[in-house]
Amino acid sequence: MASVFAARVAGAEQTAKLFAIKMIREEFASSREFATMFLDEARIVSRLSHPNIVRSEEFGNEAGHLYIAMEFLSGQSLWAVWEACRARGKRLDFETIAWLGARVADGLHYAHELEDEDGSKLEIVHRDVNAANIFVTYEGEVKIIDFGLAKATNRASKTSGRIIKGKVAYMSPEQVVGAHVDRRTDIFALGATLWELGCDRRLFKHADQAETLRRVHAAEVPDPTHLVDGFPVDLWRVLGRALARDRGRRYDDAAELARELDAFAKSRGRCVDRSAVARTMAELFMHQLASPTPWCAGAWRGANRALGHTAQKEVEGIDLPCSTSSAFTGSTRADESLGSRQRGGALRMVAAGVIVAAVVALVVLFR
Repeated sequence: MASVFAARVAGAEQTAKLFAIKMIREEFASSREFATMFLDEARIVSRLSHPNIVRSEEFGNEAGHLYIAMEFLSGQSLWAVWEACRARGKRLDFETIAWLGARVADGLHYAHELEDEDGSKLEIVHRDVNAANIFVTYEGEVKIIDFGLAKATNRASKTSGRIIKGKVAYMSPEQVVGAHVDRRTDIFALGATLWELGCDRRLFKHADQAETLRRVHAAEVPDPTHLVDGFPVDLWRVLGRALARDRGRRYDDAAELARELDAFAKSRGRCVDRSAVARTMAELFMHQLASPTPWCAGAWRGANRALGHTAQKEVEGIDLPCSTSSAFTGSTRADESLGSRQRGGALRMVAAGVIVAAVVALVVLFR
């Protein structure tokens, strides 16, 4: 439904700030339904301000082009981290899995608890929590991304009871039958994600989608202590509760899940924090860190040739390459946002990305 562009906005004294610009794709731009969904996402993420959720800088409509400007992160999706471990014949240790899960739970709890100006709960539910929508930066930060399917009381678009949204293999049993969902759906999805990381295998996924749906609805979760040598009983106790078929038996909120995961990690006597995760990322992605964005420099040069120096001095942009291992990359500073002058350049930023994509044959990322 959207493309994500890397963009650089030039400032004073030859300084520049990087952003990720999410823009509705041309084939969906004329659809009122898709435009409404995109704006719903923009309104939701604009309210979210938490260290474990990707930060939105602004959203708007420039000459009919809907966009969301977000912080520019440098790192990999948790899915890519899992793949990198498998490629090296390694597995994330249980303490790290728990710590990562706790940070995601922290972000989810913040979103779940968010209120509007009148003090009423917005009842935000992400509905698409999985390893591809969890981003780990090279500095060891953990960020939830992509609220495109999120449910909230103030959404203009409403989901029919016959329609299910999200990746089937990470849905909750109530979600697959189109029943009402609440924060406990996200808790179930996070539990499934952490179970898969700990067991190094898929939980409900099957080649046949109908069978995947049946497995999710049945929610028969194998005991990982029987599958993986040394799988901690205490961690299984936490994940088993998160993955309870009856949502009334799950954690009441993600904050409780975060506390339990942190308590497990600390009980193991090993300190896991951002620095430890950063070291793991450096080991797994040493080649990317050594030369993080070779495509980026080429794209800037291509844009300069295509647009000329004058245009590039103000705004530059590139279309991010398609990859399951890199959602979007860049800086994580939290002290700046797009100002009114920069907002006027948003369309030029997007236009630059389109031209660069044509020049250097980069591929669109995301749906």
